[in-house]
Amino acid sequence: MNKKSFFKRTKDVFLYLILTVFLIFLTSSFVIEDVYSAADQLSMEEKGISDVFSIAIGVKPTNIVTNTGKTNGDEKTSEIKTDDGTTIVINEYSLGDTNDEILDYQQILYSLGFLISPPSNQLTEEVQTAIKTYQAMKGLDQTGKLDRSTIISLVAENVKFEKGDSGKVLQTYQQILVNQKYLAAESANGTFDDKTEAAVKSFQKDKGLNETGKIDAKTMKALDALRGN
Repeated sequence: MNKKSFFKRTKDVFLYLILTVFLIFLTSSFVIEDVYSAADQLSMEEKGISDVFSIAIGVKPTNIVTNTGKTNGDEKTSEIKTDDGTTIVINEYSLGDTNDEILDYQQILYSLGFLISPPSNQLTEEVQTAIKTYQAMKGLDQTGKLDRSTIISLVAENVKFEKGDSGKVLQTYQQILVNQKYLAAESANGTFDDKTEAAVKSFQKDKGLNETGKIDAKTMKALDALRGN
């Protein structure tokens, strides 16, 4: 091998190494940027929380103000202001509190299978245990309270039952439809079939709800109001 050929190969290797280092640096910079971006989205700081909540309710908060004082007893509140000036208030609840909002959150826990007893408007010890289990599953602080991060997580669940679903919770809603004469008793088998879909649509029509044929959050609330009737 002559000197000219040797120097040419050495030069090629050197240029290759420089190009490789440059590409690695360029790629790592994008990865780091993505990591920081993701970390900001998952941050439990107020800005990160407001971004997550905006995804759940379909708006883009421009400002979030936390009221550290106490209102309505021991309830802590957080206020989120949206672009159109709407203020959304998140009330936090703990053991012994009673409120209709607690009923809404219990309905989600019940539908997800974390709560065994039918939903109520009181945060009992059973509900507290269900909340702790839910928090553990979601990687949240296991406070047993309906705190801000737990409420935001529950709101984002988008719970519903539709054709093809099955389970014991679904069967309890079918039984309510049976009691209200929308569904035949033999169809309350825990499987969401065509007959259940037709019954749900009829129920929704009578209650002035969107006739989706799915047991969504509003339909669940209307059905839960008829438990025991």
